[in-house]
Amino acid sequence: MATLPKGPSKLAMIRMMFDLSYTLADMARDYGDPLTMPSAFGPMVITISPEGNKEIFTADPELFTASAADSFGRVIRTSVLVTSGAQHRRQRKLLAPPFHGQRMRSYGDVMRTTATEWALRLAPGNPFAMIYTTQAITLDVIIFAVFGVEQSERVEQFRTDLLELLGSFTPLIFLRPLQHEFGGIGPWARFQKVFRRLEEHVFALIAERRQSQEPKEDILSLLLDAKDEDGNSLSDQEILDQLLTIVFAGHETTAVMLAWAFYLLHKHPDKLDKLHEEIDKLPLDLETDAIAKLPYLEAVINETLRLYPPIHVIHRRLAKPMKLMGYDLPVGTVVAAGAYATHRLPSIYPEPERFEPERFIGKTYSPFEFLPWGGGARRCLGAAFAMYEMKIVLYTILKQCRFALLETEEVKLTHRAGTVGPKGGIRMMLAR
Repeated sequence: MATLPKGPSKLAMIRMMFDLSYTLADMARDYGDPLTMPSAFGPMVITISPEGNKEIFTADPELFTASAADSFGRVIRTSVLVTSGAQHRRQRKLLAPPFHGQRMRSYGDVMRTTATEWALRLAPGNPFAMIYTTQAITLDVIIFAVFGVEQSERVEQFRTDLLELLGSFTPLIFLRPLQHEFGGIGPWARFQKVFRRLEEHVFALIAERRQSQEPKEDILSLLLDAKDEDGNSLSDQEILDQLLTIVFAGHETTAVMLAWAFYLLHKHPDKLDKLHEEIDKLPLDLETDAIAKLPYLEAVINETLRLYPPIHVIHRRLAKPMKLMGYDLPVGTVVAAGAYATHRLPSIYPEPERFEPERFIGKTYSPFEFLPWGGGARRCLGAAFAMYEMKIVLYTILKQCRFALLETEEVKLTHRAGTVGPKGGIRMMLAR
């Protein structure tokens, strides 16, 4: 009979859900590595050491199925996030091109223009929450780059739909027992109502695009043209689910990471000054590829991702038995790499709570030590796109604006749609 590692009780799990000051790093210190944590997916065996992460990420992909299917399966049914095996490999191959190379870089000017437009809406002396500005920027980039929507009326329609959908997110909608309409009352009913409206608009856009002969470079158009090795295209349902996955996984996480970057830089003025030393001598209209290669700017983004990884726990469900760090785990067990806690190991990152972008200057970390985008066969497809966008947006805004941080205490964590973000949104003020 398999014996799982020790770990916290269900009570501790509930505490962790609602008290985000008790983190996975605290849990690892309390119970060791690996540990077993109760979760919505069942018992979850989490490792935080690079050795344990490596065992998961280098294992045969056929060992695993997508544990996300347990909670997301009724939301995005054919998404690459929830599929496994041959279907997953086919989808990744079809989805990869828009997020890499020249196609990805073609969105650079849109990212810069959008960041400038939203920066110009800020009024000096008026307090604001940075998360709402970064969210607006990344949402407009998504609407243009993913859906190819440019007409102002339709942009507003999609913006309203997507914001309402994201606003309807709560951890409760991913609990299977609560995924019922209950006569139109409750979080699942609210989510379904908004989801169906967005679904209708996206299907209408897909139908229009299938009839149109106009060549376009947005991700929707690229997916409509994509064919697998057998000449098969993605179905309308598959395209819808992939597009919504990009919105869930790309828009909100990128917005949150940007907000954290502004917070950390303004909380540590010496690091902000060092970044300005790199960017102030350069033109605002610097080629976006050149922006992406700036070393200290990249180090700032990487250190932000280290301290606040988009996903704290990267999990898979076992389709076959697996030996993990000496434990024989049975089929059905969820195994996970604990990115948040790995990023706080003093043996890898001395003074781990300290914001120190210099860690990433002249030094690289293995994908089992630094894992903000997951790893293995299910590593985030949009990682390069998100990094590119964060660099361009941060550069563009800091070239034009000076801010004052209004937060007087440490900003706490809170649940957001698909990620964990800053409670209160990070209050700032445009100085000039």
